Amino acid sequence: MSLLITGGLGFLGLQTARQFLRRGKVWAPRFNSKVPLEQLTLFDVNLPMHELPHDIVSDERVRIMTGDLTVEGVASEIVDENSLSVVHLASMVSGDTEADHLRGWAVNVEGQRSLLEALREKAPGARFLFTSSTAALGPVAEGSDAADDTTKLLPMNTYGFHKAVCELMVNDYARRGFVDARCLRLPVVVVRPGAPNAALTGAWSGVVREPLNGEESLIPIPMGVKLPVASYQTVVGGIETLLNDVTTDALGDDKSVMLPSLSASPQDMYDAACKLAEEHGVALGEARARAQELPTRIVQGMAERSDGSRAMELGLPRDESADTIVAAYAADYVLGEKPLAPPPSSDPQGPPSFLR
Repeated sequence: MSLLITGGLGFLGLQTARQFLRRGKVWAPRFNSKVPLEQLTLFDVNLPMHELPHDIVSDERVRIMTGDLTVEGVASEIVDENSLSVVHLASMVSGDTEADHLRGWAVNVEGQRSLLEALREKAPGARFLFTSSTAALGPVAEGSDAADDTTKLLPMNTYGFHKAVCELMVNDYARRGFVDARCLRLPVVVVRPGAPNAALTGAWSGVVREPLNGEESLIPIPMGVKLPVASYQTVVGGIETLLNDVTTDALGDDKSVMLPSLSASPQDMYDAACKLAEEHGVALGEARARAQELPTRIVQGMAERSDGSRAMELGLPRDESADTIVAAYAADYVLGEKPLAPPPSSDPQGPPSFLR
C-alpha cells in the first residue's frame, strides 16, 4: 500500500511523513481498512537546499520525486498505482499568492485539479486528503459565534479564495465517486522552525522562533491581531486521523472539517515564549511590530477564531494553550536537538517587498 504526500519535502510534509512512517499503517481503499505502509512517495517542486533528515532518506519505504503539478503529465507520473492514498499539501503560500495571483491559481487550483484527474483515471476511489486554510473564512463580526464547518466561505485574500475553490472541487469529486475525499481546514501552523517564508501568518511563528534563538523579531502586523492557531504536532495528528480513521459515512456530504484551534495573537505567542524562557533560563530576544498596511489588512480580513467541535467529535486532536504549543516546539528545537529545520527560501528574489 502506498501513500503520496505532495509538498512532501517542506516542513509540514516531512513531519507528516514521519508520523505515517512511525505508525506504519495507512488507509487502503482496496481493502477498506488500514494496512502496512509499503511505500511513501514525497513529491515536491524541488529538492531542498539542505540535506534531508537521515531518518527519512534511510527508510527503504521512502521514494522522493520532484516536478511541477502545473506541467501536463506530471500528475499522472506520480499516480502510478491503484492502491493509493494521498495527502495533498502542495501550495503557494499567502504572500506569494497575493503577489502573483495567476501563478497562485495555476499552482493551488489547477495543480489540484490535475492531481484529482490523474487519480480519477488511474486510481479511482483513492482516499484523498486536501489541506485547506482558515484563510478561506472571512472576518467574524464582534459578538458573533466562531466560524464552524457550516459558515459561508467569504475569503478576503487570494490565498483563501483559492482554498475555497479547492474545497468545492474536493466535494464535487467526492460526490461523483471519483475519489474518497476529505478536506482539513488548517489554522495558522505554529511554531515553524527555520527561516521565515512569505506566508503572511508567519509572524505567529516568528515571535517565538527568533526570540528563543536570542534574536529580535520584527513583524509587519500589529502584535494584538488574533487568528486561529494550532501546533504542527496537532496538525499532523489531525491529518493522520482524518485520513486513516474517519469514515466516509461519518463525514457525510460536507467533506471539509475545521481542525480544532486556539484564538491567539503574536503577543500571546510571545508571552508564552517569555514564560518558557524564564522557566528554562533561555536568553530571549525582543519581539515587536512595525505594522505595514497590506499584510495588516489581509490578516485582519481573516477569521480570528474558529469552531472545531465537529472535528473533535470525529476524534481529531486539539492543543491546550499557547504555553503548551511553545513548550512542544521548544522541546524539539530549543531545549534539545534540532531535528528538522528547513532552509531559507531558494527564491533569489526573497519574499514580497512588504514582508522584508
